[in-house]
Amino acid sequence: MSFNLPKGSWDCHFHIYGPFDRFPLPEDAAYHPEPATFKQLLELHKSLGIEHGVFVQAVAYGSDNFIILDAIEQSNFNYRGVALVDHDITDEQLVELKHGGICGIRFNMIGHLPGSRDPQALRGLVERVAKLGFHIQIHGKIEDIFPAIEAWQDIDVDIVIDHMARPNLLDSQDAENTFIKLQQVMMNPKRWLKISGIDRAMNGQPASTWEASLNWVQKLIKLAPNRVVWGTDWPHPNVKGEVPHDDELLKFALKALDTPELIQAVFVDNPRNLYFREN
Repeated sequence: MSFNLPKGSWDCHFHIYGPFDRFPLPEDAAYHPEPATFKQLLELHKSLGIEHGVFVQAVAYGSDNFIILDAIEQSNFNYRGVALVDHDITDEQLVELKHGGICGIRFNMIGHLPGSRDPQALRGLVERVAKLGFHIQIHGKIEDIFPAIEAWQDIDVDIVIDHMARPNLLDSQDAENTFIKLQQVMMNPKRWLKISGIDRAMNGQPASTWEASLNWVQKLIKLAPNRVVWGTDWPHPNVKGEVPHDDELLKFALKALDTPELIQAVFVDNPRNLYFREN
C-alpha cells in the first residue's frame, strides 16, 4: 500500500531488539521480546514512505543504550534516539549520548514498567539534561504523569507526552478526564503530544473499530497542531490482543490529520523542529 507521505516524513516512536548475538538482553530484563532488528525496521519504513525516525530505548535493555546508538550511527544520523539513563549518569556521559544522536530521555510512569516515579527524585536529572537541550519523554496515564509535569513547570525543558497519555477510549469518563488534563498541559508552549498507540487506547480492538475514536484524536491534535508528532510504536511490545498492522496505524493517523497542512506539520515539520534542532 502506498501512502504518498510528504518527503522527509518521520516515525517518532519505535523500539529495536537484537540480533541477540550482538545485542543480548540482560539477565534481569523486564520482558523478553522476539527479535525486531534495525534491518527489519528499515524495511518497514521503506514500505510506509518514512525517511527519518526516533529510536526509543526499550525497557528490556535498561540504561545500556548501545543498541540505539549503533543504529543511529548506521543511519548516518538521519535517525535520532531517546535514551533511558540512571540517576548517577555523569554529565560527560550525557554529552557522549548527545554526540551519538540522543536528543531526549524517557521516564516510564506506568505500572508494569520499572523506573522512579517521584517527580522530586527525578528533578535533578531533568535540570541536568535540560541544560544540554534534551527533551523529556514521559510515559504513563494522565493521572500518573500530571504531577511530574506540574512539578517541573519552572524548568525550561520540552516535555513529550507518550501515546496520548494512555487513555482508555472505551471508557468515556477516562477519555474525558484525559482530554481535560491534556488541554491544560498543552497551554504550555514547551509541551508536545505523540499521537501513537491508538490500538492500546482502544484496548486491542481491531482497526475496524478505531473510527469511533477519531473525533477525540482530532480534538487532541487541534490543541497544538504545531506540537504534535506521530509514531508507529513498532514492534508493539506488551500489547493487548492482536499486534496491530503498521499500515492500519498510519491510515488512521492520516484520517485524523485531515488536511495536507496538518500532514506536513505532524509528519515533517514538527518532528524536524523537535528532533533536529540545534542546541
